[in-house]
Amino acid sequence: MRATFSGLRTATATAALGLLALGGGPARAAVSYQAYYQEYHSFAAVERQLQDWREAHPDTVKLIAIGQSAGGRSLWVARVAGPGGADPDLRPAVFVGGNIAGFHNAGTEAALDLLRGLVEAPAGSPTAKLLATTTFYVAPALNPDAHDAIFAKVRVRRGGNDMKVDHDIDGLTAEDPPDDLNGDGMITRMRIPDPAGGWLADPADPRVLVKADAMEQRPGAFRVEIEGKDDDGDGDFNEDAADGVWPDKNFPHAFPYSTPEAGPWSSYAPETRALMDFLLGRRNVALAVVYGPANNLLAAPQSLGGGGDLGTQKFKLPPQAAKFIGLEVDKEYSIDEVWEVAQNLPFVRQNNVTKEQLQQFLGAGPATKVDPGDQAYLDKLAEAYKERLKKAGLAADRPGAQYGKGGFTPWLYYQYGAMALELDVWGVPKGEKKAAAGGDELTADKVAAMSADDFVALGEEKIDAFLKANKVPPQFSAKMVIGAMRGGQLTPKAMIDRMKQMGGGGAAAAGGKGGEAGAREREVLAWVDANAPGAFAPWTPVTLPDGTRAEVGGLDPFIELNPPLPLLKPALAVHTETVLDMARKLPKVEILSLTVTDLGGGVYRVKAVAGNRGYLATHTKQAERAKVHLPARLTLQTGQGVDLVNGYNFATSERLDGTTGTFTGEWLVRARPGARVVVDVTTDNAGRDQKTTTVGKGA
Repeated sequence: MRATFSGLRTATATAALGLLALGGGPARAAVSYQAYYQEYHSFAAVERQLQDWREAHPDTVKLIAIGQSAGGRSLWVARVAGPGGADPDLRPAVFVGGNIAGFHNAGTEAALDLLRGLVEAPAGSPTAKLLATTTFYVAPALNPDAHDAIFAKVRVRRGGNDMKVDHDIDGLTAEDPPDDLNGDGMITRMRIPDPAGGWLADPADPRVLVKADAMEQRPGAFRVEIEGKDDDGDGDFNEDAADGVWPDKNFPHAFPYSTPEAGPWSSYAPETRALMDFLLGRRNVALAVVYGPANNLLAAPQSLGGGGDLGTQKFKLPPQAAKFIGLEVDKEYSIDEVWEVAQNLPFVRQNNVTKEQLQQFLGAGPATKVDPGDQAYLDKLAEAYKERLKKAGLAADRPGAQYGKGGFTPWLYYQYGAMALELDVWGVPKGEKKAAAGGDELTADKVAAMSADDFVALGEEKIDAFLKANKVPPQFSAKMVIGAMRGGQLTPKAMIDRMKQMGGGGAAAAGGKGGEAGAREREVLAWVDANAPGAFAPWTPVTLPDGTRAEVGGLDPFIELNPPLPLLKPALAVHTETVLDMARKLPKVEILSLTVTDLGGGVYRVKAVAGNRGYLATHTKQAERAKVHLPARLTLQTGQGVDLVNGYNFATSERLDGTTGTFTGEWLVRARPGARVVVDVTTDNAGRDQKTTTVGKGA
C-alpha cells in the first residue's frame, strides 16, 4: 500500500491524541500500536515518491542512481537545486542520507520530509532563495535490502544487505537464523534459566533484565539469547542469520577487521562503494547529515580508538626516530610529548614540519577523536538543535547513542572531510523524576541555572552528593569543582553541559554507563506502557527442541527508533528546520576588496582580499589535517593587456575560519590604461566569486 507525504492515512482518534504525550498537553493518550509501522514508507513507496517529485519539479529535482544494492535495488540520490546560476555540482552543498543502518526507518521519513520542504517551497520563500545558491543531495534509503524488514511477516532488526555471509565461519550461510518461537510476528529476546548466566530479572520490574553484579550481590539467573532455536545443532543460537554485510560497518575509517558482518575488507559492500564513489566525485559537500541510530548533537562523539586521540595515544617510536629526536627507545610517548621536544629541532623548523605530519611519519595511527575546533562547532549547533527540540515538546536531554567503527558518519568526517553529523531523529524521552520531599531536589537543570556563587554556597557535602548521584568520576571532587568555580575557570552551566556529554548530568538516571542497573529500560517500558501498549511482548514460556524450557519476550525490535508516525511528525519538522538552518551556515567565499595602485611606468600593484562570510569554516580541522580538500585559491587572470611582472599569479589558504577568515593576494603587473583586471577565488565546497576593475579607474 502506497504511503504519501501530502497526507498520512487517517489516524484513529486515539493516535491523534497521542501527540499530546510529546507536547506536554493536559491529556495523555496511547497511540494504537496495532501495525503502526505500516504508516512508514516501504522502499517501493520511496521510489515512487521520488519519481513523482522529479516529474512535478523537473527544473529543480534530478534523480541519480548511484549504484545498486547487493540485492539489485537502486540506490537513489535526489539532487535538489534551484534553476540558473552556478552549476549545482559546484555550489556549496549539503548531503543527507537516511537509513543506511537498515532498521532506522524514521531516518527515511526525515529525509523525505526534508525533500518535501525543498521541492514544495513557495517561490520567494527563504528555502527557495537558499536553493538558488546551495545544492542538496538527499538519499532517503541507503540500505534498501534491509529497509523493508520492518514490514516483514516476522519482524527482526536487520542491518545487513543481501550478500551471503558465513557469520559463524562453518562453511554454510543462513543456516541458523532467529526463530519466532511464540508466534507474535517479531523477534525479541529469550532467557534460559542458568545459574551461570550473567542476567537476572530486575526486582523493580521483572520484565527488565539486568546484569549480574558481584559488588551489588546480584547473582545471575538467566542466559540471554536472541529469540530462536539452535537450527544447525552446533550448540549456539541464531549465530548465522540471513542478512549479509552491514553497509554502515563497511567504511574504511577504523574498519573493524575480523567482524563478519563488516565484510572482509572496507568498501566490500556495493552500497558502501557506491556512496564513496558518488561523494568522492563531488567535493562541493561541506556538510553531511546522516539520519541514523546515533546522535552527536545530544552526546559528543567518543573516540573510535578506545578513548585515545592524536594527543593522548601512547606509542613507541621507531628506534632511529627516537634517537634522532632525543627520546628513549623503549618508552611510550603521546604525540604531544614527542612534539614538545621535536618542534625545536632545526630540521623540523627549517622544513615547517607540522605535528600532524610528524604523527603520520611516526605511524602513531589515524585520528580517532573529533578535533576540539570542530567539536566547538558541533557544540554551537547542538545549542540551537536542543532549543528546537524543547520548543516542539521533544526531549533534549535524553541519551544520545554513538556511531561505531567502520560507520558512514566517521568516514564522512575523518576521511571525506565534511562537517558530519548523525541524528537519530527521535528517541524515547527521559522519564520524569519525582521531586524530593519539600521540592528541593538538586537537579541538573537547577544547577545549570545557578550562578557560580550560588552553587559554591551549597557546600561541599551537598555538591559531593550531587556529583556522586550523577556518576561523575571520583577524581573530580567537590573540592576541586568549588575551586574551579571560585577561580572563574568553570560555571555551573558549563559543568552540566560537560557532564551530559560524558553521559552524566542526569543521564545516569537513564541507565547508561554507570547508571542504575535497568533504569533506562524501565524508562523505555514506562513510555511504551503510556504511548504504545503492545510494543512489549510479555515473557512467555517456550520449550526448545531439545526439551530446554525458556521464556521469550521483550521490546518490539523497532520501537525505540521508529515510533508511531503521529508521534514522529513533530520530530520530522524539527529536523527539517535544523538541516535548513545549518545549510544557511555553509562556508561562502567572497572577494572582499580589489585595489589597483599605479606605481608609474605602466606598472601597477594589484591587491585582492578574499574571505569566508559563511558561519562554518571552509574546511574542518580534520580535513585540514588529512589534506582532503584543495586549498582556497585566489587567482589573478593574466593576458588581454595584463602581464605579471614576477612570481605566481595565485595565492592560497589551506583553511578559512567562518565569518572572520581572510587571505590576501598581491601582484605587480604591467598593464595598459583601461585594461580589465580580473581576480577570482575558487574552493571545493565554499563556492566561487569574481571581481573586476579597470586599470586607471581605481577599484
